[in-house]
This record gives sequence, structure tokens and C-alpha cells, in this order.
Amino acid sequence: MLSFFRRFTKSRFGLIAVFVFLAIIALAFAAGDITGARSTVGGAGGNVVAKVGDRKITDREVRERIDIYLRNLQRGGQNVTMEQFLAQGGFEMALDEIINNAAMVQFAQDSGMQVSKKLVDGDIASNPAFFGLDGKFSQKQFEDLLSQNRISPVAFREDIANTRYSSWMLNRATLGSQIPDGVVLPYASLLLERRMGTVGLVPTIAMDPGADPDDKTLTAYYNSKRLRYMVPERRIVRFAAVKPDALKARTAATEAEIANAYKKAGNRFAATEKRSIRQLVILDQATANRIAGEVRGGKTLAAAATGAGLETTSFDGVEKPALAGQTAPAVADAAFAAAQGAVVGPVRSPLGWHLLQVEKIEQVAAKTLDQARPELATEIGARKLAETLAQLRQSLDDGIGDGKTFDEAVADAKLVAERTPALTPAATNPDDPNFKPDPLLVPVMRAGFGIEQVDDEPQIVPLGPDGSFAVVDLERIVPAAARPLAQIRARVVKDYLVEQALQKARTIATAVVAKLEKGVPMQQALTESGVTKGPPPKDFDFKRAEVLNRQLAPYLQMAFSMAPKKAKLVEGPNREGFYVVYLAQVEQHSAAGDQAAMARVRGEIAPQVGGEFARQFVASVRSQVKVSRNEKAIQQLRADLARTGTASGS
Repeated sequence: MLSFFRRFTKSRFGLIAVFVFLAIIALAFAAGDITGARSTVGGAGGNVVAKVGDRKITDREVRERIDIYLRNLQRGGQNVTMEQFLAQGGFEMALDEIINNAAMVQFAQDSGMQVSKKLVDGDIASNPAFFGLDGKFSQKQFEDLLSQNRISPVAFREDIANTRYSSWMLNRATLGSQIPDGVVLPYASLLLERRMGTVGLVPTIAMDPGADPDDKTLTAYYNSKRLRYMVPERRIVRFAAVKPDALKARTAATEAEIANAYKKAGNRFAATEKRSIRQLVILDQATANRIAGEVRGGKTLAAAATGAGLETTSFDGVEKPALAGQTAPAVADAAFAAAQGAVVGPVRSPLGWHLLQVEKIEQVAAKTLDQARPELATEIGARKLAETLAQLRQSLDDGIGDGKTFDEAVADAKLVAERTPALTPAATNPDDPNFKPDPLLVPVMRAGFGIEQVDDEPQIVPLGPDGSFAVVDLERIVPAAARPLAQIRARVVKDYLVEQALQKARTIATAVVAKLEKGVPMQQALTESGVTKGPPPKDFDFKRAEVLNRQLAPYLQMAFSMAPKKAKLVEGPNREGFYVVYLAQVEQHSAAGDQAAMARVRGEIAPQVGGEFARQFVASVRSQVKVSRNEKAIQQLRADLARTGTASGS
């Protein structure tokens, strides 16, 4: 989900690309997909959430930034809700990147840096998104793309200039990243570190949650956990699919078309001869004569070639004109004049000297019209079907471009319109777990979520490699909202009771931690604290290198960040309870002299050094320019996003 962006920004080039992606739509252009991106040049309306020098950053900008994130994730097939986005730190990441970009621009301009008009012109002219059919920059393509995405040329050019500032400074700031042994050694030694201890579980299921909540308590709990019960934004989409199977009857080849194609086929269906030939090409005639003698003496051509350090090639079922085209006319003449099994050559060509062995001769009889009919019918039908699909799609596209509504375009093309239920971008129905959509609905729904608002013009989207497509129209947007308490009362009661049991488990786990740090053994501490159910305590003994890059349980992850003779607790997944970890011993080992360990760590650290330098540089820039945050406005914006479940205006 958002982990891709976090990983990407850990490199120097990742940070530069993030400025490009988030400040303008260049990354989307490079990917060939600019749908839905908007200009993010700041200051246009909204509450001010931060200031960088004289530059005001508004809540509208942050909403647009988050909208870009979510749309790109959805186009990648990830159905990310606003709740998930906020829970994974997406809000802070988006706001921070806007501030970083503004700070870099402010610092560059304060330092006297300038991006010339000529340089911006060059960036635009070299962007493949703006190329025409001739592969060169097209002013019309440039203007059309910006117009489609509601971006003014002035704003776009300003964004390119701002991105140039960031690229220049980050590239220069991250030059030179040699890592001395003194830096590598502590990290390499960590790989040899050994940690031993014990882990126990205080399970939620063993706790008494108490009585069911009354209405007032349940309502308060539901309101505090409303995000947990959110249903993501859904959309109702109308579409009309065009599938090749529905057109095959009217695009079938006629007898006249088949007869005409047979007449124009020339020698295609005439009697012919095909041969399978093994060939060896040698650069000099003397070697060719020697190998030819070996073959005529009983060796196979392949064996003789191998003995000379060479390799043969084969032509299977080839006709004479095709062989002449791949070798030379003289070679084809010699090969087709020889008997089966014969060795021919050396024959000279521009490639060298050819030795040929005729391995098989196949006489192919001529085909009558009746014999050729199935083959020609298939070819003609496929061609007519492709032409019909293309013409129908072009006609629909032209009609929509001329202002036809969905209903008008579908009626004129004599298509059948269908309507989806309220579905997510992945074509799932949160209200019906048993809903199994046609796989073709997935691209339809993605297109529906790509339409900005109801009454925007319909879209035409491909449905599969067979040429099928659909006309898609957005009928209604169902905003993200929490399910009504009355509808999910039993589920909320269950969640409440689990939460109560989990809190009791935490209280007991805290008491166990206190006992462990007084020297009480794990099993005794659990028993004395009232834990009589659940799995027995388990000892662990790991070297850090043994668990590196492995998916560890949370309690084992915590064990590698604890001090010895200490205990900590950590909540288990799915609210199963609290794990209590006691770290009994840590064995330290030095990697000095262990060149393999040093090289391994240096190789793992090196890719991160540039990114770290870049982050430190950005932090230094932020300290140099005046940055202020309006925490009240920020919290209000976050709350609005959580409440509405969408980045569009509340």
C-alpha cells in the first residue's frame, strides 16, 4: 500500500522523484497515465495549514495531494480507503512533502538560483507525454493534455521549475557517500549479537469481559470507533460492453469474399515443396572443404561442426523462397536441387561458405477452394471483426466528443446498457459478501472511479486483449460512511466485549512485567497474576543475523530493542492478547576482522546513505527558512478527512 512510497523515499533518487510526483504530475506522465491529476501550485483558497516563508499551504492543497495518492493506488489495483490511508501515516506524509517542496523552492530562490525559460521549454519538449504521432513534441498534444486535467500552462511551467530546484540541490548534496570502517563496524557487530529470553501470552479469550453494554455505553463505544465500521466510497456505474462474440455473426466471411481471397492468393495454395535443412556456415573455404570431407566420410554434420568448435543451425519445413531470403539464392538453389540425405557444398554466399544437409523433403499438395475455405474464412472473419470493433469504437468516441450523452451514444450504436450495484474500485460489494462480479467489471469500475463527477462525459475503456471494450458512465457516488449501529449491533457488542477483555489482559500483563523484573520466573509470574489458560511460556535464543529479513512476530521484534534483565509487553495481532517478553541475556560479539560481515553490512548501508544525506539536507533547509504549522487547522483537516472518507471537499 503506502509502503512503496516510504521505501522509495529512502533513496536520494526516490526523494527527487517524490518531489516530481507530488509537486507536479510528471511521474504520472512518465507512466503514461495522467488521468485525474491536478495542479498543486499553492495558495488558491482554503484554510492555511502551514506557512513556508511567504508561501501559504492550504487544506485544499493537502486534499488534492492525498487525492493524487489515492487515485494512483486505485489505478494500481489497490482499494485503499481513507481510513487505511490515515492509519498508515499518509496524511502526515502528504503534508510533510508539500512543506519540504515549498522549503526547497524558498531556499533556492533566496540563494539566487533561477530556472531559465529555455530549460523549462526543454523539459516540456522532451516529455514523451507531449509527443505527437510523428514522435516529436506537439503543441496541440501539450495543450490538450493540460486542458483535460484542468492545469494551466503557467502553473505547469512553475511546477517544472520548482522540481528543478529540488533536483539540483539534492543531487549536489548527496555526492560522495563512502562509508568508513568505523561506521560499518557497530552495525556489522550487531549481526553477531545473540539474545536469549522467554515469552508468555496473556490471552484475551481467557479474560472475563463482563456484562453486555447498555445502549448508552454501546453508542459511545460505536462513536469512538466509527472508523472501524466505515464502508469505503462506492459508485453506481452504467456501462455498455462491446464483445467480439456478439459481432462474429455479422462479420463472418461471405462466399464471395472467400472466393475473391482465394483468387488473389497467388501461389499460396499452389503445390509446393518444403525441406528441413541443417546448415553450417564457415568463414574460410579450406575449413569448409575439410569438414565437408569428414561428413562425406561418415560423420554427421553436427558432429563435424562440434569437432571444429562450431555449431549448426536448422531450417524446419522451409520453402525455397524463404530459404533464399534467409541465406542466399545460390544456397537455396543447391539445397533444393539435392536428394534427401545428401550433403551439399561448400556453397559461397556473402555470409561465408555453407555446408548443407537435406534432412527431410515434404511435398505439399495444392489446395482447392473447398480445402482452403476454413482457413480463409477464419482470416477474413478475424480481419472484419477487428475492423468492425475499431470502427464502432471510433464512432462512439467521436459521438462522445461531439457531446452525445451515454444514453444517446449507446442507443445510436444499438448497444445494451447495464447498471452495477454500488461497488468499490475492485468491483466488490461491501453490502453483499457473496457478490461475485464478472471479471470484466473490474476495469469498468476503475474507469467509473476515474470519472470526476456525475454528468462528466462517458469514458471508453478496454476490457480485454480480444478487443472488447465498454462505454462507461458514472450514475451516482455513494460517499464513504459508517454502517448504522442498528445494522451491525451484534458485531459492535462483540467488539466492545473483546475490547474489555483485552484491557483486562493488558492490566494482568503489566502485573506480570513487574514480577519478572523482580526476578520471578515467567510461568510463576503468569500463575500468580491469575493466568491459568493459554499456551505455556516459550524460550527463545536467536542471533540477529539469523532473523534478518525474516517476518518476525511482534514480541521477537521487540526483543531486539530491549535492555537485558528487562520485561515488556506488546499487543498480539487480531486482539488475541498481550505478549510479555523477558530478555534474560545479550551476548555481544565484535565483527572486527570479519571482512564478510563488514562487506555485507557496507553493501546494505550504501544504498541508504544518499537518501539519508538528502533527508538531512531537506531538514537543514527547513531550519533555514521560516516554517510554521497551524496545528489546529491540521487537526481539523485530518478530522474532516476521517469523517467524510474522501479527499474532496467536505
